[in-house]
Amino acid sequence: MPTLFEPSAGRRQFLLQWHLTARCEERCRHCYMHDSPSYESELENELSPGQCLAILDDFTRTVRGWGVEARINFSGGDPLLRRDLLPLVRKARSRGFSVGILGNPHLLTRQTALALKEAGASRYQLSLDGLERTHDSLRGRRGAFRDALRAIRVLDEAGLPSVVMFTLSRLNAPELIPVIRLCARKNVRIFDFARLVPTGTGKALRDQLLGAAEYRELLLRVLEEYRRQEAAGSRTYFGRKENLWVLLYKELGLLPPLPRTRGAIVSGCSVGSRIMTVLADGTVLACRRLPVELGRVPGGSLREIFISSKNHRRLRSVEKLERCAGCGLLPFCRGCPAVAHGATGDFLAGDPQCWRVVGC
Repeated sequence: MPTLFEPSAGRRQFLLQWHLTARCEERCRHCYMHDSPSYESELENELSPGQCLAILDDFTRTVRGWGVEARINFSGGDPLLRRDLLPLVRKARSRGFSVGILGNPHLLTRQTALALKEAGASRYQLSLDGLERTHDSLRGRRGAFRDALRAIRVLDEAGLPSVVMFTLSRLNAPELIPVIRLCARKNVRIFDFARLVPTGTGKALRDQLLGAAEYRELLLRVLEEYRRQEAAGSRTYFGRKENLWVLLYKELGLLPPLPRTRGAIVSGCSVGSRIMTVLADGTVLACRRLPVELGRVPGGSLREIFISSKNHRRLRSVEKLERCAGCGLLPFCRGCPAVAHGATGDFLAGDPQCWRVVGC
């Protein structure tokens, strides 16, 4: 029987984000991988195919013991640089997991997209961080924007659903809505955005975080654009993974009645409740954007790391989020601990872009 802090049947799908390699042909200005504490180790100690299979076996035992459905996102670096990517996708699918690929567009050909689909991948996620000049600048490579558009077309032709993510900062905020419209025109299957986390290379961009009030104003404009696209019959699904949507929806009267709960994580940020991350060298994190080590695999048990890691227990301690104390949305939100850590060095400091936390 799962413990109090383990996932259980009836909860949302559990996610393993697995960074198979740190090798990458791009050098993004906001990258959480480059210049991170684990980067050199990931390059030098990349897990072997046999070690990856052992971790997959461990994850299978773990989620079957919990009785939950699970998804694996194979990421990087660029996972297309791993020669054993297709066998890993097939093996994960044979265990009943849904599989996504989070990769770059540069190496993605129609043949590769078809092979991934045949192996069982259900989606391919890539990034668009602005229009051409902005995207190429943020990616550190001329032609990156055109590569991304080519990859979207390739995925469409192969029948492999495309997911586009946008990393938001002051550097590209004016282009968020134009990119939403571009993705709708290109029939991208899913579009969503995430905020810049000032970690890794992104530490140099800490002053490019949007202020809480301007972020709320941007969310209002994005919501208006999402509604406009949905009313026009767009085939694109516009995601709302951003945890502060719940606060905005509450303020606008769009949130259904929420169950009363205390000291529990119901929804919002997945950290500590329904996500784990494995890096290319086997380091386990709660979230890739939160560089706080929980343990290592293979050797350690994912289940034991999930339950027993001191840092993981702290991340689950919603009562220690003092700046969120008294907020009725705390069990459904928690803001973003990774942004809090990147901005202050403390993942319990409170989300600096939450307008309720900062008193806007």
